[in-house]
Amino acid sequence: MATISIGEPLHPVSPRLYGVFLEDINCAVDGGLNANMVNNYSFDGTYLWHRSLHLHGRERWQCEADPLRFWRFVGLKAESFGTRVRGSHGQWVDTSRQCPADPVHPNSRYARITRLSHTNKSYIENLGYNGGDDGEACAMAVEEGESYIFEALVRTVSGRGRLGVRVIDEDCVALVEAEVIALPAPAAGWTRVSCTLEGTISRYGKLRIDVLDDHAAGPAGPAGQSGQSGVGVGGGGPIADAAQVDAAQTAPGDAADEPLCVDLDCVSLMRADHWGVGDPKWRHGKLRRDLVETIAALKPAFVRFPGGCIVEGVTPGNEYRWKDTVGALPARRQKPNMWAYKTPDGSSYSQSYQIGFYEYSCLCEDLGAKPLPTLFAGVSCQSPYRDPKHMPIDSEAFRAVIDDYLDLIDFANGDPATGQWARIRAAMGHPAPFGLDMIGVGNENFGADYQAKFDAISSAIHDRYPDMLCVMSAGLFPFALPMRPAWDHARAIAAGGVPGRTGELLGATGSATGDAIIVDEHSYHSPDWFIRQSTRFDDYPRDGAGAYFGEYSANGFFAAQPQTERAANQWRSALAEAAFLTGCERNSDVVRMTSYAPLLALVSGKVWNHNLIEFSPSRVSGTVNYEAERLFSAQVGGTAFGVALRDGDGRDGRLFASATGGDEPFVRIVKIVNVSADQVPATIEMALSAAAVDAARLDLRVETLMGDPHGKNLLDFEGEPMEALKRRINESRLPVDDGRPLRFALSLKPYSITVVTLRA
Repeated sequence: MATISIGEPLHPVSPRLYGVFLEDINCAVDGGLNANMVNNYSFDGTYLWHRSLHLHGRERWQCEADPLRFWRFVGLKAESFGTRVRGSHGQWVDTSRQCPADPVHPNSRYARITRLSHTNKSYIENLGYNGGDDGEACAMAVEEGESYIFEALVRTVSGRGRLGVRVIDEDCVALVEAEVIALPAPAAGWTRVSCTLEGTISRYGKLRIDVLDDHAAGPAGPAGQSGQSGVGVGGGGPIADAAQVDAAQTAPGDAADEPLCVDLDCVSLMRADHWGVGDPKWRHGKLRRDLVETIAALKPAFVRFPGGCIVEGVTPGNEYRWKDTVGALPARRQKPNMWAYKTPDGSSYSQSYQIGFYEYSCLCEDLGAKPLPTLFAGVSCQSPYRDPKHMPIDSEAFRAVIDDYLDLIDFANGDPATGQWARIRAAMGHPAPFGLDMIGVGNENFGADYQAKFDAISSAIHDRYPDMLCVMSAGLFPFALPMRPAWDHARAIAAGGVPGRTGELLGATGSATGDAIIVDEHSYHSPDWFIRQSTRFDDYPRDGAGAYFGEYSANGFFAAQPQTERAANQWRSALAEAAFLTGCERNSDVVRMTSYAPLLALVSGKVWNHNLIEFSPSRVSGTVNYEAERLFSAQVGGTAFGVALRDGDGRDGRLFASATGGDEPFVRIVKIVNVSADQVPATIEMALSAAAVDAARLDLRVETLMGDPHGKNLLDFEGEPMEALKRRINESRLPVDDGRPLRFALSLKPYSITVVTLRA
């Protein structure tokens, strides 16, 4: 028999205790959250080329421009053109002399396609994002009865013709009603064309665009129907004027006799019911609705983005620069995704930036979550297997790094009347500020040079924005010794012992959490380790330096446990994480924020086996870890209460508990984790406030999740999710006896999480 006594209120619970961390790993963004199903949609594909041995030095990691990758051209001559292209180290290489006509934007390339014959079939195909496990698998999900929007930017160079648009499966069976779009005349210049496709069969397919001239028959479907088209590709942002280009210099005449030649860019195909449909702020990148809804169910208080190791990149030039990700879509400057080195071919993972910092900020707004952007701090990734490089702190390059922080704050919060980047935000569709009040400085960086760079960056920020909360990295190892220098420095900042560059205090004043600084700890360790760490924060000083547990999962990585699909995301790991979270709730006066990692994973595109949410092109499945996380994050009160747990059987270490709630109105939320194989009878007891006594009766709700410790939810590339857990919910009403503590019994199931909620 165990007794769980809920005591007096201790302290307010951090209102940002539970958030999410979004990084483009496992095809989380491109191939996932990005609603556009077209892979390499803009013919700007930029990929990673690398060698495994460190002896190759800087040449070990290189950028590989392959603008036509993931496209198949049949009966067509296909060429890539633009005014510049990424070089081997990410630098821009001028190709303007080889470009026969202007691109949509100087940052964008395009495909020029020419029919080789009037009689042969001519078409383009794109499989979508299949993750690379089966490089030939169709990956565009079509559902019967759903509508899909196709769009592209086209420019007719010569000839007259049409585009036949459809989605077909691997056997060429049509999955949608085909549409035919009339191409603009050669003098029209760049034109946006679009059509709506209606799904007729639920299956995975590939996009096929038939390139038809006046001598060719259209694809099977409603012949003669035309999609809508309209001139212009601005869409707000700083490139609205620059995106308008001169018309092609094709002279009028009998164009139908000329070979049909068309320039193509920014091809998209997505479900019509994408997230934010109808909201004018969502006018650039679009989000996949089911994934947003699954994230929203966690009720995150903040969203950290974009990384993670993506922040620093694997080599100079590969770091994430937020300015590359804003403006109209053709203006965005793509880069290789550093996680490509773990993909099947070690290369084919690019960052299209269709989901950039504007879309991220809009997502935070829609979720009711605060943004926590984390930016490059002048030090590339210091994790093992990487090649860390340190930018000189007195260099112009590092001055530009500092400017990136200041300009991002202007982009997020500034007045469009006075701020350059605020004007860009407004032109993109969001005149109002986003309400940024915290920012991460580097990711998993450590050492004296990083600390000096943190001081320089946070000093520049606080010189203009004294209340902006800066988050400092504690490195990548979750142990006291390697983290000590970061914590010593943070506590010196909180104590006012570290001056800024102009004499001001380096810490924030009047920050959103009340802290002078936040320190970001990470851990990927074993379930047993996480269970032991339930008391980790009990003795942390409450001195103005708050803790953020920014990346964690019980995947066993630092315990050298096998990182296999079979071992990942088992219920025992979720139970251990839940036990740890009880300690975070009890210590939420110093633990300000937590976020799981990684958040998302395409089941066929994993480079990290253990994740929170898994998805296929058509389905979404929370892992068992997601189910445990949601129990905690979606049910938390405003005040932490004392908890005394007495296990009458003398078996310490099998039960863990926390309690939160409030008294106006009365509510108590008690979370109990049983990591053992025992069914434990328990009694919960608590004193009642006046509000509870006045109610005479309390509503009691008991929700329990339980399962085999090795059980896991399953989702394949095709098919429906399979769930491993049992959920039980019991509701009743308890009478209140004035002047006596409330006591009631319950049975704690083996390997279970139980949430007991009492409300007046």
